[in-house]
Amino acid sequence: MRRWLASIAVLWLCIVPLSWAQTAPSPTPSRCIGLVLGGGGARGAAHIGVLEVLEREHIPICRISGTSMGSIVGGMYAAGYSPEEMHHIITTLDWADLFSDNPARVELPMRRKDADYRYLLNFEVGYKNGHIITPAGVVQGQKLLLLLRRLLISTWDVHDFDQLSVPFRAVATDIVAGKPVVFGTGDLALSIRSSMSVPGAFAPTNVDDKLLVDGGLMDNVPIDVARSMGATELIVVNVGSPLLDREQLSNPVAVLNQMVSALMEEKTQRQLATLGSNDILITPALGNMSAAEFNRGAEAIAIGKAAAEAALPRLRAMSAGPEEWNAFIAQHRQRHFDPGLVAFLKVDAQHTETADYVQESLAKDVGQTFDPTKLESQIGSIYGRGNYQQIDYRLEQQDNQRGLLIIPRDKPWGPVYGKLGFELDDDFAGRSEYLISGEVTATNLNKLGAEWRSTLWAGRIGGLASEFYQPFGQGASTYVMPYGLIRNEDFPVFNDAGEKQLAEYRVKRSYLGFETGWTPASYWRVLAAYTRGRDKGDLRIGNPEDFFNEKEDYSQAKVGLDWDSLDDAQFPSKGAHVNFSYNFYRPWLGGDQTGDVAQLKADWVPDFGLAQTRYHVLLGMYASSAITHDKQMDQFFEAQSFLGGFLNLSGYPERSLHGDQSILGRAVVYRRTGATDAIFSTPIYVGASLEAGNTWQTKSQVQLDSLIYAGSLFLGIQTPLGPLFLGYGYAQGGHNSVYLTFGSLLRPNP
Repeated sequence: MRRWLASIAVLWLCIVPLSWAQTAPSPTPSRCIGLVLGGGGARGAAHIGVLEVLEREHIPICRISGTSMGSIVGGMYAAGYSPEEMHHIITTLDWADLFSDNPARVELPMRRKDADYRYLLNFEVGYKNGHIITPAGVVQGQKLLLLLRRLLISTWDVHDFDQLSVPFRAVATDIVAGKPVVFGTGDLALSIRSSMSVPGAFAPTNVDDKLLVDGGLMDNVPIDVARSMGATELIVVNVGSPLLDREQLSNPVAVLNQMVSALMEEKTQRQLATLGSNDILITPALGNMSAAEFNRGAEAIAIGKAAAEAALPRLRAMSAGPEEWNAFIAQHRQRHFDPGLVAFLKVDAQHTETADYVQESLAKDVGQTFDPTKLESQIGSIYGRGNYQQIDYRLEQQDNQRGLLIIPRDKPWGPVYGKLGFELDDDFAGRSEYLISGEVTATNLNKLGAEWRSTLWAGRIGGLASEFYQPFGQGASTYVMPYGLIRNEDFPVFNDAGEKQLAEYRVKRSYLGFETGWTPASYWRVLAAYTRGRDKGDLRIGNPEDFFNEKEDYSQAKVGLDWDSLDDAQFPSKGAHVNFSYNFYRPWLGGDQTGDVAQLKADWVPDFGLAQTRYHVLLGMYASSAITHDKQMDQFFEAQSFLGGFLNLSGYPERSLHGDQSILGRAVVYRRTGATDAIFSTPIYVGASLEAGNTWQTKSQVQLDSLIYAGSLFLGIQTPLGPLFLGYGYAQGGHNSVYLTFGSLLRPNP
């Protein structure tokens, strides 16, 4: 999947030119040096190296035209950034994070984090007007647009690009009309974002009712645009990727890419042929550097600098005298920006059904000093609900006051979304289990952002669960949620040693309940719930006496606390996840059971403060106890906890140990192989674990000397479908097993 995205990026980020008429900018001096910066994805960082040489040689730029990555570098230079400032920005950006729409996981709402533990595949489809719809791009460009907003915040009130420190044009493509769009006025950040909407990778933008994609489709090296602006001499930087060699054309995707690239290369060469004797073409020797290798930015800048220095004999003829250069430097600087106070907040409701929710979430910022970094984080948390294609913002002047306009756009492939999930366990010893799940979520059911989620299971679990989630209150931090469930679950019963399966039950579960909670921050919540349910165990195999074979009615009151600051739920590198619940079962609540059950699950990954470290340690603990209960609770399914399986006393079969008292401690060490800074890659981990734990039927049986010790060795692959593990586990007493598991390193229960 990631290699496919890289291929798409390489195909479209470095494409070609046509020419067209364009409105002339402000009056042009007799000698005007135009700078043309072509598209090329990550290869476009070489533009910065060229600019470093141009400034060193005192060459004043009079006009700039750019496409795709060239529009980013050109637009920032036109806005007053120095090459040194851009060098720092490009080489310190977290590009892998930038090419992901979701905010950092710690900033996601707790409800979205819960989904990480349900074995759902990272692919979503929508249902609208009787049709199943998929996203128009793998990446919607949410973070890229907000980054451009922040970097170009000093130009918030500039709507004519001739008023920048250097007149500038960005090129995009109207994909509906098949025509070029040259931005010389409007919103600078949105214009640049539109110029690099790589088809298939980045979603198109909507500007003035036009659906816009990457400008490289029409003009990857916009020489004609610079000429139409009045440039008399041109410095043209071409960073397009070369065609593949014969040996590289080894698959259908490569052949398709080559076919399109060849057609576009011919057009590029035709455009470059229009250069005159006074124009200078610079082609950095970027070799086989991919358009997707943004982690090689420093290398690309150095190559661009070397290419410009190779052209010094001709470039120095364009150098300005001291007076002219000082005048250029005095003009080429970022505009002064006073953050000021946010006097008002407006939400554009034209493309969203949840304007009130967005307004409620950001209302507390009115009267505060405008902070773009803080606003990005807040918008990220709202976006993290998963209902939006994009949330943008703009500063607006109203009379003598400045405020914020928030522009949310709901996903056009919604408001009903679906995901699939898959879990597989196979111990290669004759026992295998699978679980397929489907989740459907109907969103934006009212202006406060209510949603209805339903889940179906098939496999070792079969059934249906449904819940209605309604947020409210300041910052939408409080919620109520009625819910219900009907499902059947296979439950194996083993002997006390966990060696031999004696029987198997089909446990039928059903309940209705109501939950309310408060989430004051994105990483923790407190909750209370009431559940009225029934469990019934039907014997399918064997005839043991240690588990019930009749229905049990119960009523449960629950209080709980969740803390989740993990940066990743599959292979975390830092953070913690703690879940504590205390459950009361009382006849006066409406059931037959009496007792208290407490459960604690905690996982912690220490942050060693090392950038891009390959090694990580996960320390985990699980404990469950039926603290007080009557004799009838001894066989009560809700009071039972289960151990066994990969990383849960490895070596034992899945859920082969059970009791109403249990404890597990584990330490898992895992190392990531391959390049840790690559954007498009398939992470592979090797790891090992040490584990200790056991289950007991009564508190009097709990003894430290009865703990079972276990461990495992495993290989984990982060596939597009989720983590896949191949491991070997061994437990005290000679228990061993080989595992093929699709799921999470944290091994949550569905």
